[in-house]
Amino acid sequence: DNFLKLLTTQLSNQDPLSPLDATQFTTQLAQFSMVEQQINTNNKLGTLIGAQGVNQGATSVSFLGKMVEAQGNTSELQNGSAEWNYILQSDSAGTQVQILNSDNQVVRTIPGARASGLHNLVWDGTDNSGNQLADGAYKIQVTAVYSGGKAVGVSTSAISRVSGVSFENGEVVLHTLVGNVALGDIISVREPAAPASQT
Repeated sequence: DNFLKLLTTQLSNQDPLSPLDATQFTTQLAQFSMVEQQINTNNKLGTLIGAQGVNQGATSVSFLGKMVEAQGNTSELQNGSAEWNYILQSDSAGTQVQILNSDNQVVRTIPGARASGLHNLVWDGTDNSGNQLADGAYKIQVTAVYSGGKAVGVSTSAISRVSGVSFENGEVVLHTLVGNVALGDIISVREPAAPASQT
């Protein structure tokens, strides 16, 4: 319709002594066709993106109740257990893991692994005196050094249970006791460990 309006306007306003070349009309028609195809492509792309968002939202619900790992140092102590992973970039001469409460007070100090690579730490929730601490958020601080005292590179990740899911700025966000985690930041997912049997 737009092309026909333009064509009619051009024909009614052209100079009779210098009429428009038919080739120009053909070129304009091709250009309008290309624009129309681009508009249709954009509309279909928008539909696909919307469908992908719906699918991602439906999939994210399956994370509820799962244990997810993401970069960070804060994990939840629940039922006498909290868990972290840490990676040593190189072998160390000495590694120390400190567990801190919400007031940044050290409640437990544990000797850490010395070999480079990934290491798992499961804490039973007791302090240095053997007292059982209350459930909640705790964080670790890993210090590793070479024999000369220079620090070894360390990265940490925390493992927490997913309690909810929401959408923020078009992105799926998983809610845990220790904070929100973007779906794209998840390192691993697993089922929670079965509770120990009572005898």
